[in-house]
Amino acid sequence: MNFEEALAVFTGRHVEVLQPNQFIQGTLVSSSGGILAVDTVSTNYIPTTQRVNISTNSVALVRILPQ
Repeated sequence: MNFEEALAVFTGRHVEVLQPNQFIQGTLVSSSGGILAVDTVSTNYIPTTQRVNISTNSVALVRILPQ
């Protein structure tokens, strides 16, 4: 099992994704092909809700939040 397969189990859960230069919080939509898709929540950094595609190579940490 690789990183993407391990995260795919948590599709639909709230997550926090930490990259070296940013922090993204939202709902994990998918994890495949080297990309994490996250529907973000509105924050100071991202003023509207939108889908963000994140390269798994740039991910430092993914925290799965309790439901």
